[in-house]
Amino acid sequence: MNLKTYLSGERGRLTALSKAIGAHAPDVSRWADGKRPVPIQFGLPIEQATNGEVTRLDMYPIEVIEKVWPELLKRKRARTSKIDNAASSDDVQNNAGGSSDRKIKEMRVGV
Repeated sequence: MNLKTYLSGERGRLTALSKAIGAHAPDVSRWADGKRPVPIQFGLPIEQATNGEVTRLDMYPIEVIEKVWPELLKRKRARTSKIDNAASSDDVQNNAGGSSDRKIKEMRVGV
């Protein structure tokens, strides 16, 4: 979720987040509006103060992530890989037409 969406989700979040991370509310507002980039030193504190609802991956371009927090990309790739593997796994089972199917058919036919 982006910072602007997070702040608009509940009244008082701007003030609470500003206090939690030690920043001025007008600055946080400018970051959320995209008028100014979020300074690097506030990336992790924002992520922590929002309980992970706003992540560094949400706030910064990939070039910044690669230089400052390359470990985030490894975690992101690992998560993406797990999701891709789960989506491609063959967990779907065909209905074998067991007794429950017969009972439904019998109820429809009235047998």
